[in-house]
Amino acid sequence: MADIIITDDELKDPGIDDMINLQRSLQPQSDEPIAEIKTPLYFNPIFYYAVAGSVGALAVWAAFEPYFNDETDQIAIPFVSDYILFGPVAGVLGLAIGVMYGIANRNVRQAAYCGAVGLGVGLGVTVLTTVVADIVFSITSNVATSNIQVPPGGFKPDEFPIKGINFFIFMCGRGLAWAIISMGAGLGLGIALKSKQLTLNGFVGGLIGGLLGGLFFDPISRWIDFASGDASMSRCVGVLAVGLFVGLFIGIFENISKEAWFQMLKGPLAGKHFVLFKQSMRIGSAPKSDIYLFKDPDVAPLHASVKRTGRRYMIEDERSEKGVFVNGKKVEKYLLQPGDTVSIGETVLRYHEKGQGA
Repeated sequence: MADIIITDDELKDPGIDDMINLQRSLQPQSDEPIAEIKTPLYFNPIFYYAVAGSVGALAVWAAFEPYFNDETDQIAIPFVSDYILFGPVAGVLGLAIGVMYGIANRNVRQAAYCGAVGLGVGLGVTVLTTVVADIVFSITSNVATSNIQVPPGGFKPDEFPIKGINFFIFMCGRGLAWAIISMGAGLGLGIALKSKQLTLNGFVGGLIGGLLGGLFFDPISRWIDFASGDASMSRCVGVLAVGLFVGLFIGIFENISKEAWFQMLKGPLAGKHFVLFKQSMRIGSAPKSDIYLFKDPDVAPLHASVKRTGRRYMIEDERSEKGVFVNGKKVEKYLLQPGDTVSIGETVLRYHEKGQGA
């Protein structure tokens, strides 16, 4: 057999690289097993939503605390006292959670959109929830203080007027009121992504987070702030607790409620989970993709889609040039099974279902 001779000019021909890349794209991806990897803490929604909520809540408290005057129980600007605090808290929490979702996906467009929707939903919904919360707190406060007897000469300067079971009722009433007010804080992300599941997660997260945050306020007010007559510490801890717990419980319920998801085994976000939270989700290099695979020239803007069929999910190649490979074989449509390895460009994803291990 004659020797194959390649000249220097042929080696320098840029078309050679194109031919090699084309040949590679036509070959099936390796079906060698890829080891499982642990999800880094910073990719866990419990962590990054809690951080986002805490930072957002502290920012609102720092911005609005100078306008509170506890001596006159009034705010120095003409606005409804409860909404001036909780409207911005809910709005900024919605903003922070939406932005953090986009940041976790390295998607600036998604961060801006989800953050804007979260801000608007938080500010808007809290107009209604503040009214309801004020009614609830007024009722519980009247119940808690109805049988308090004022001693002759009034209460001592260092004596907190509400004690025992009355204090417990008063504290629970505030917690319930804060839970109602905080409902709108977590709704924005689900609304932005048009996901009923994420909307429900945000609703429950906001409710529980607000309840726990509200329960912190009165014990601090009674045993720490009362002597000074300044409730700034109570507001700080209470608002921070709301932000922390809202983010924490949104993340917890996202983890608990997920039924199917991909874990990235190889790629720029290795270890991250991508929850399948809609009937149809897009995978591609376009920023509007639900699973955004960036910085990979082999991934098309709309490369593939994952669609729910009954209780299962099917992956479909959206006429991409490089194709979709499942367990090393090129597929057009494929009904995913737990443990399947999906290769799209240089990215490798492992499919999981609830109860099948992660």
